[in-house]
Amino acid sequence: MPIPKNKYIKLKAYFDFQRKKEYNKEQLRAAVEQIALHPDALFNELWNKMSEEDMREPHPDWVPENEKLKIEGEE
Repeated sequence: MPIPKNKYIKLKAYFDFQRKKEYNKEQLRAAVEQIALHPDALFNELWNKMSEEDMREPHPDWVPENEKLKIEGEE
């Protein structure tokens, strides 16, 4: 269920950070899947070692795969 726009606006910093984390998870998972025979194990190991300083800002047109982090109207 996507985030309602009014809730997103009220908690913009929170949701932007959650979406930033999700973007970085998705980017890391995609990279890991290309190089690992067991991508979930390697992904979890790398994700657990990643700090906030290691994270990149998502592209402006990026939409998270996780339905719970989508903003109303995103597909």
